[in-house]
Amino acid sequence: SPSLPKMRFNVALALALLVDGYEVDRMQFLDIRSFDGTVLQADVSRPKAASGAERFPVVILANSWAVPQVEYAVQAQQLASSGYLVLEYEARGWYGSGGQIGTAGPDDQRDTSSVISFVLNQTSWQPDPTKVALVGVSYGAGLALLGAGHDQRVTTAVAMSGWMDLERALFENACPNLVWGEILMASAEILGRPSTQLREMFHAMIAGNESAFHEFGLIRSAKRFQDSLEARQVPLFFSNNFEDRLFQPQDSLDFFEAYKAPKRLLLNQGIHASAEMGGLVGLPFNHVWGEVRKWLDTWLKGQRGPAPPMVEMQLRSNRAVREEFDTWPSNRIAARSYNMGPRGKGFHGSLLQSPEEQTEFESITFSKTTGINAGLPVVGEVLQVYVDRRIKSDLLLSSREHAIWYYTEVPQTRLCGTPVLSLDLMASQSKWQVIAYVFSVNRLTKVGTLLTHGALTCWNCTAGQRETRQIQLRSLCDEIGGLGAGGLALALNLYSDLYQPANANGDLTVVFHYSENFSLSLPVTEEQSASLLV
Repeated sequence: SPSLPKMRFNVALALALLVDGYEVDRMQFLDIRSFDGTVLQADVSRPKAASGAERFPVVILANSWAVPQVEYAVQAQQLASSGYLVLEYEARGWYGSGGQIGTAGPDDQRDTSSVISFVLNQTSWQPDPTKVALVGVSYGAGLALLGAGHDQRVTTAVAMSGWMDLERALFENACPNLVWGEILMASAEILGRPSTQLREMFHAMIAGNESAFHEFGLIRSAKRFQDSLEARQVPLFFSNNFEDRLFQPQDSLDFFEAYKAPKRLLLNQGIHASAEMGGLVGLPFNHVWGEVRKWLDTWLKGQRGPAPPMVEMQLRSNRAVREEFDTWPSNRIAARSYNMGPRGKGFHGSLLQSPEEQTEFESITFSKTTGINAGLPVVGEVLQVYVDRRIKSDLLLSSREHAIWYYTEVPQTRLCGTPVLSLDLMASQSKWQVIAYVFSVNRLTKVGTLLTHGALTCWNCTAGQRETRQIQLRSLCDEIGGLGAGGLALALNLYSDLYQPANANGDLTVVFHYSENFSLSLPVTEEQSASLLV
């Protein structure tokens, strides 16, 4: 794998301080020898001390997947000018660092401790050993949380566009995240040196081998360290994006809700790492990095300002608005439940708030073409964010044989949180997959705008056995109802390009039973908070 001496030299020359504060030494590139002799490439940005007695809080950043460590160069210099000692490094297996990509495994976690020790041992840099933060985006975010759990010297951690549970990210509800899995593997093969285990686990995921992937994911998940982090009361800052289909927002929201220590969560509109991107390239007024700076000032420097809201959710229909919640779960959010009513000979079934006793059932069969989808993988997500082109499906043109949808009209309503779908179903074969979509619908044309989606897969069920399942759909903060879009729909089919299908047999049939166990719960914001304009 190539080292990047010319690029790093140019980065160091190009960076100039544009803010007042400490004078900062020019970025210095260096090698760090880890616990097993593996050499990790790194760089440091150091403020110049006013005296030999001064000590600087430490900020350590690990690279994102497939990105060299200089991705944080702008932020590193800005943090250094504010009195932080900042080191960024390339995790093993990437670019000029030695070893193989361990996917945040035990060796990567020990590397983090080696990097901390290296920084604290540089007495001429004047580090404060009692004030150490781990910060990162994407892969670096996961390493930050795992490092905080692994090493008791860590004071706080900041995770932007990261994961809490790796199995949920790549294999949630037993659905192999095919598109992102292939992107991660291809970039690792081109830009790094993937381990044999990484290749094996990718193939195990695609094959639906849940037991093999479970242990691999658990070792690499922050939830494994939740008890020890809480025992030390480690403050954790999270930022995730609603359209992130790699590290989905409900993973962070669930971990955040369960975590019993100082915490803060931003849920932004955007795809993977897009909300943080502007700060990485030096664009001013990036909300996420601005809040990260306040967090570090609070927990590493003791600078206490007005208490921010515990949770912020940026509204999709008006991105200048952020819903603010001082506690989570919030008593301002109530579940609105719908039961499904049969389609019969009509175009669609019904979403019923007052469920009726039902003994009926209806079925759909497998096809890759149904007229209902979650958008072109990656491209559709990018267009949603950068040119505001929402993902749409014409529900009236959807296949009656291969899809089914349920509809109701709704008043203007703000939804913030995680929808939950309960299914009462029976499949004709032992392997199957169900995809669920929630749409805001134009009440005249019945064209649906995608709000959220989710999937459920079974790799070894009993064919012909009726069962109930419950899944979370992707968290959201959006508005439905109102003029021209006063409809709400739930749609179901058996295939999406996003996931590896468990069964592509055209004879596969899934029956949905209309019972109290076939329902959709939506998180309705009953009061609107004082909004934060950004």
